[in-house]
Amino acid sequence: MVWSSVETRPDLTNREQQVLELVAGGFSAKQIACQIGIAPRTVEGHIETVRLKMRARNKTHLVTQAVQAGVLKIQAS
Repeated sequence: MVWSSVETRPDLTNREQQVLELVAGGFSAKQIACQIGIAPRTVEGHIETVRLKMRARNKTHLVTQAVQAGVLKIQAS
């Protein structure tokens, strides 16, 4: 599924966007929690919320959906 219009693009909070970017970077919930100073369970909650907003099946699909929707940009290293 490709997001076809701006109105179907999910509205993420700043924290959700931050967590999404770190998930896309390959960090675990525990690593993300340490990096941004919140509990791992809170990170997991943010991941689940973003997953539902993006209508993704899992974290891999979440990152793919976010890139396709323009919510997440991929930068070459």
